[in-house]
Amino acid sequence: MAIDTQHTATGQMAGYLFQPDRALVLLCSCKSKEAVSIELVDDVATVDEKGNIIYREQDKSSIQTNGHPFKNRSKDLWNTLMIWTKEIKNGTLKIETTRLVCVTNKKLDNDSLIKKIAIASNAEEIDAAISLLKTAATKPPAGIKKIIETVIAEEEILKKLIPQITLIEENTFETRTIEIAEALSLTDNIKENVIESLRGWFNESILKQLEKGQAPIIKKSDFNNRFTKAVNKETNDRIVFNVKRLVKSTITEIDREKVTDRIFVKQMELIEHPDKNEILLDAIDDFLCSESERTRLTLKGDIDREDLNEIDDGCRERWKEAFRRKRTALKIKMSEVQMAELAFEIYDSTISGYIATLKGIETISYLTKGTFHRLADIPEIGWHPDWDKHFPKI
Repeated sequence: MAIDTQHTATGQMAGYLFQPDRALVLLCSCKSKEAVSIELVDDVATVDEKGNIIYREQDKSSIQTNGHPFKNRSKDLWNTLMIWTKEIKNGTLKIETTRLVCVTNKKLDNDSLIKKIAIASNAEEIDAAISLLKTAATKPPAGIKKIIETVIAEEEILKKLIPQITLIEENTFETRTIEIAEALSLTDNIKENVIESLRGWFNESILKQLEKGQAPIIKKSDFNNRFTKAVNKETNDRIVFNVKRLVKSTITEIDREKVTDRIFVKQMELIEHPDKNEILLDAIDDFLCSESERTRLTLKGDIDREDLNEIDDGCRERWKEAFRRKRTALKIKMSEVQMAELAFEIYDSTISGYIATLKGIETISYLTKGTFHRLADIPEIGWHPDWDKHFPKI
């Protein structure tokens, strides 16, 4: 069945995904101490080592056959011009040292206004482009009337802005893939897997920062690290884990307090042991340290989602074996206290003596224990014999 993308979110999703892929293309060509941002000042931007914005990009895509991003009287075009004119006026955009680029996946008409703007370099061409802008501004659509008026009112700024604008069109997924491969000098036998790995790492890094409420900024140094790992995927480079003491020093009492209502904590509260409180505190620290290390290694480019799944799968299987062995005790009737004591036995036999592996090497104790608590928090595993009744999946 054919899907009418006019009435789905497909186009909007394609637009969201266009930006990170463009950012990855830029990152491939950045200098070693630069970084790429998304939705910080523009759709995509490049930041130098001193924090200066040296490249700004507005990205507009369309999945429609007859789609026309940056149309003469579109919000895409006029909003872009308004953003840049305003920032030139207030001094936040340094026109002399900043590249300004409009990018689309579509081929635009030769007589389109954005093309005229992009090729304007001398005074005559700039004046002609401004004249075309004024013509396009005649009887503007109500929805962008104020935007257009704001732009047209800044003619002197437009004279400075227009010669700085360039246009990249027909920037499709295939084109970007070629750009990445060429920028990184990838050979045909590895380029597909390396680029796929880089795209996965890049998008995951973005999501992690977004979940923290941050505008994503990806450093070239982190990219280089991940790129090296992707190229040397089969060499099993040893991953260096931070010791627990170092990771634990970054955890605050506020961090601990924030997780006290998590499911993995409630699961631990169902066990019975003389040192229950100490065991519970250790569990919270292991969880927080593990989450911190997983994030650090992912952002650093040492591991990706596939690697984390390997750790999770190993811990899941370990728990399954321990749980089945201990659960045989339920053949006899048990009191609640006895059930709680059995819960500790299940927990202890699961985590004791087991270290998860990653790429054929052992990880580190707190990362393994924290992974168990992570799975218990979902919850996919549990310690009490009837854990799934206490914590049913929603």
